[in-house]
Amino acid sequence: MKRRHFRRLRAASAGRGMAALRRWLWRSVASYFRCRPGPAVASCRRRRLSELLRPWHRPAAVGLGAALCAVPIAQKSDPQSLSNDALMRRAVSLVTDSTSTFLSQTTYALIEAITDYTKAVYTLISLYRQYTSLLGKMNSQEEDEVWQVIIGARVEMTSKQQEYLKLETSWMTAVSLSEMAAEAAYQTGADQASISARNHIQLVKSQVQEVRQLSQKAETKLAEAQTEELRQKAQEEGDERAEAEHDAYLRED
Repeated sequence: MKRRHFRRLRAASAGRGMAALRRWLWRSVASYFRCRPGPAVASCRRRRLSELLRPWHRPAAVGLGAALCAVPIAQKSDPQSLSNDALMRRAVSLVTDSTSTFLSQTTYALIEAITDYTKAVYTLISLYRQYTSLLGKMNSQEEDEVWQVIIGARVEMTSKQQEYLKLETSWMTAVSLSEMAAEAAYQTGADQASISARNHIQLVKSQVQEVRQLSQKAETKLAEAQTEELRQKAQEEGDERAEAEHDAYLRED
């Protein structure tokens, strides 16, 4: 019984509290919108309403500006940049760049190959000169050993020569492609690309010509060394023959 009575008291107290809360809310709302009678009532209410809405006004404006900034604006394209002539000039510029790169690579490989060949030629020249200086001072076995070394150096030189001649064919093809690309650039109006390609062609030609002259000079010295070797050998054989004939003549007497 006591518990039931306690529950009734607590329910009644809660009911009275809710009624008091409703009355307080009603008085607060009434006092909030209360203003002097007449046209000023609407103005007062609008002012209070604007005060309530004021915190939301600025974020809304900022959000709208951000949304406008996010909208992509199409730029007006330049019709000249999309013309056939402009596209052709761009394409031929790419072609000249590619052919120039190919020419640079083949030029580097060719110069390296010619340099290796020139070194092999000078090695053979040195062996010929040593062999020539030792003629008449070696026995047959020593002479055969030196001659085998000379044959090996000659085979090495021939291999290097074949390698650089093969690369020279590729280099000449690269030069032809670069020349055609330069001419195409000139015909399409890409003057800068044409001039750059032609200057590059002249540069690599001069570089290859320099190493060719060095190899030709080495080949000339090799021919001289071989001629000197043959002359010295013929002279040595002639001396040996004359000496043998002289010995035979003495024996007959």
